[in-house]
Amino acid sequence: MNKNLLKALGLSVALLSTSAHAMSLDWSGGYRAEWTEIDKPSLGSPSERKAYGLNYLYLSPKIIAADGVNIISRIDVLNSTQYPNSQVGEIWGLNANTEVATSSNQGSADLKVSQLYLNVNQEYGALIVGRAPFEFGLGMTYNAGKGLFDHWYDTRDMIAYKIVVGDWFFMPQLSRRQSNGYGQGGTISTTGFQLQYESEENRSLLGVYQENVKGVKEVLGYDAGQIVAMGGDAVNSDLNIQRTNFVLGRGFDAFGFKLEAGFQSGESGVTKGTEDVSVNGFGIAAEIYSQKNESKWDYKLMLGMATGDDPSSTEFSGYAFNRNYGPAMLLFNHRLGKKDFLNTNAYRTGVDAANSTVLPGVGNSADDELVSNTIYVAPSVNYLWNEKVDVRNTLVWAQISNVVKNSVDSSKDLGLEWDIEVIYKPSEKIQWVNQLGLLFPGSAFKNGNDGLENSFTFGFASKAAISF
Repeated sequence: MNKNLLKALGLSVALLSTSAHAMSLDWSGGYRAEWTEIDKPSLGSPSERKAYGLNYLYLSPKIIAADGVNIISRIDVLNSTQYPNSQVGEIWGLNANTEVATSSNQGSADLKVSQLYLNVNQEYGALIVGRAPFEFGLGMTYNAGKGLFDHWYDTRDMIAYKIVVGDWFFMPQLSRRQSNGYGQGGTISTTGFQLQYESEENRSLLGVYQENVKGVKEVLGYDAGQIVAMGGDAVNSDLNIQRTNFVLGRGFDAFGFKLEAGFQSGESGVTKGTEDVSVNGFGIAAEIYSQKNESKWDYKLMLGMATGDDPSSTEFSGYAFNRNYGPAMLLFNHRLGKKDFLNTNAYRTGVDAANSTVLPGVGNSADDELVSNTIYVAPSVNYLWNEKVDVRNTLVWAQISNVVKNSVDSSKDLGLEWDIEVIYKPSEKIQWVNQLGLLFPGSAFKNGNDGLENSFTFGFASKAAISF
């Protein structure tokens, strides 16, 4: 399959080169290699230590069919088998052969296509049709994963038209997240719009995105653990959720800020007996930063909160940020402790339905944790050592909003984390980052009368990225 796809790509390039007067083909992409070690993610015994490498490449060919008419796609090379619809990358050393001990190579992996869409640019707008990336605001909720080390992305099969008037644009969109086949029905569909003002001259940003998501119960795809984690016991209703996000930003000579708030409400499709389990949560993220100007020092403050599920309520009141967005290396990034303190079991598979408050896969998972059920404050200081090296220090304090269900005398203190980063940039398109994270866990990880361990832990990561 891989050979045939590569032959097709090569033939396409050859054909396009012979008719360059009609169209052209541009390539962009990125390569990333990483090594990560987390000493004691369980915060106790056994330690469930993590030590893994990742290797990943993506290619994004763009066919320029005519002036303003582009066909864009994205091909993922050595994508993760454990996280197939992501850009995590494959585990270093993973062997795809059946007889590993006697194999002479690592085996092979299929190429994956994650994007394919048409983009037609006009004087006062742009049309987007196909499977395209989507991002809004800070990327708190909707994040296209454009960062060098982002492991996750948001895409959707959509039709959207962006109408531009000066510094304003309005973009209505219709998307389908799931279709059960060729017949009508059996879908999860979204209707939404984005209204945004963005001025580089005034350094101002103001925007809103609103969407309605509807889906029939037969295609919702919750697994048993997720259903219990949301407070239900079955899926007997349709999905009908409304989400609204606002973003506000302004830059000044000395500093700037950005603020995003997201709200969701509606019916999840999950039921408890004869009652629907509704959703009703919100999250807020803010970033305040200094302007570098001519100083070697710059500062940033990240603040945020996301609601958690109230065990005493019949609705699910949790709200989760996108996996790409977070203030720390360990907290809200890797699974920590022995209980689901952040209420994120509702967003992952592999949860034990018989004990949905236990956090699964602590020692065998990537950085797939989310910001949820928490309040955090994260100031950071960055020093420009020289034109190629930055040194950054970040302190993160956090606490949970709601304690784990059925816990007694539990604390809400998640603790304090100190992250140290050395960032080397030999050129504009190459970056090498070394991180050290020191976590001093708070009493929340003890889970009250359970008396769980909350030992000190640390993590190290070395990662390099090349974009082209």
